[in-house]
Amino acid sequence: MYLGIDFGSSGVRGVLIDGALQGRAHTALPLSGALDDPKVWLALLPPLFRSLRAQCPEGMEALRALAIDGTSATLLLCDGLGQALFPALLYSDQRATAEAQEIAQSWPQAGIAGAASSSLAKLLWLWRNVPAVRGARFLQHQADWIAARLTGKPGLSDRGNLAKLGLDGATFRYPQPLLHLLGKHGVPARILPQARREGADLGPVHPDWAARLGIPADTRVRAGCTDSVAAAIAAGLHETGQALSSLGSSLAIKVASRRPVADGAAGIYSHMLDDLYLVGAASNSGGAALLRHFSRPEMMELSCLLDPSQPTGALVYPLPGMGERFPRHAAHWSGSMPPAGPPAWQFQALLEGLAYIEAWAYALLAEHGAPCNGPIRSMGGGADNAAWMQMRANILNRPVAVLTDNEAALGAALLAAAPDLGGLRQIQAGRRPETRLITPTPAVVAAYAPHTAAFRRHFANAGNTSP
Repeated sequence: MYLGIDFGSSGVRGVLIDGALQGRAHTALPLSGALDDPKVWLALLPPLFRSLRAQCPEGMEALRALAIDGTSATLLLCDGLGQALFPALLYSDQRATAEAQEIAQSWPQAGIAGAASSSLAKLLWLWRNVPAVRGARFLQHQADWIAARLTGKPGLSDRGNLAKLGLDGATFRYPQPLLHLLGKHGVPARILPQARREGADLGPVHPDWAARLGIPADTRVRAGCTDSVAAAIAAGLHETGQALSSLGSSLAIKVASRRPVADGAAGIYSHMLDDLYLVGAASNSGGAALLRHFSRPEMMELSCLLDPSQPTGALVYPLPGMGERFPRHAAHWSGSMPPAGPPAWQFQALLEGLAYIEAWAYALLAEHGAPCNGPIRSMGGGADNAAWMQMRANILNRPVAVLTDNEAALGAALLAAAPDLGGLRQIQAGRRPETRLITPTPAVVAAYAPHTAAFRRHFANAGNTSP
């Protein structure tokens, strides 16, 4: 049995497999729990494991390995025991704008490590502004910090989580310009994690945690990945041109490619996964932006009133707060609001805005040499909205394949199993993820096309920030 654990903005999810699905569970983040508090992350694990054990007691007794995915560039600095010295800086945090500018000037080839939301920019900001972290021994990201707590072995990470720190994923080495930049700021290179391939063995679960979670003492912890890479694994991306949109609190897209694409100024980066590159980017827009305007029950009611065959004509760029990463870089911009109108019309305008952003994002990846082919695989909470899926197909002018089993935790479970089952590529080649296909309607595609183009022109210089 193999377990995948996915840490997201709403809590933690677990998927238990033995080739087939054996159990799944979700533990929500408590209302009083801060997302940036790592102690809260750990507190979510025991109830998750209890729920899985109640569903499949024999499976949990036979657990061989687990892997964890978490939000990319959610950063912690820790002491010699691996304890966090300061609350985590979350994946979407863009306070390190000055540090990003400095990285761009001193290391123009930094790529995504030069963005304000990158791990490297956050590290420099913390070192400059929080004296308490200057005695740090370990730098960790969400997924590898949790893995380190389970094994008692801090200081290890997968190369995907280290991409936004500046690691060269092909060589597993930190480039000299990065080390020079850290030295300039007095940041000791010894805090940098040792890089491991995704799925590599990190050691057994510590006996104390094994007892606390009710799993075998010889359960192995294997190197995980970012949440978007886990989603790509679950979606079965293993051939060039296959694409995935993760429609959660934010929007993340991936396109499988034989060559890396990196443009830090544009927010495009590449993760390695076996012999492929996952070229992608992430927008802050998504489900969290919708919650600024409507509650979840309201959105469920309004979804019945959507008309995906008739564009509203509104151009709305929904953001959950200050700052956008991609397809526009605008750290001090809060998006735009829907015009006045009936709630169902406003809701449709917001959903159209999300799809326009997605279409712009895929166009940019194609312009950078990573075009997508075939249907766009889709997963996440937003994929449950059938009317929006048809709207997306019409705006993207491409079939949308909604994944029936659409949890990133499944990708982490497959990663945990890969070393024992012939490798990830062999597993992926033998899988056929179940999908529900939504095709575009030509007449409606034509109706939306002018608005899609107008959206990109209208918001090209949003926030007065150069890309």
